[in-house]
Amino acid sequence: MILLNGGQPISFAGSEEPAAYGELISIGGLGPSVNGKLSSALAELLQNKLSVDGSRFYIKFYDVERYNFGFNGSTF
Repeated sequence: MILLNGGQPISFAGSEEPAAYGELISIGGLGPSVNGKLSSALAELLQNKLSVDGSRFYIKFYDVERYNFGFNGSTF
């Protein structure tokens, strides 16, 4: 799931040039090597599709237990 909230002011490294912040939540599977690959892929996507330089974004990774996710009153 992706949610874009454009048009919001963001200051990154003292500049208001295009920048991005994201959060990626996974039920298992995250770790240093995977996170690095995902960061690289996201940097390329941001550059190519949104003209956000890859050095101007942060991503926060969450690796959660399955029981911490739910929908419609149910848990996985």
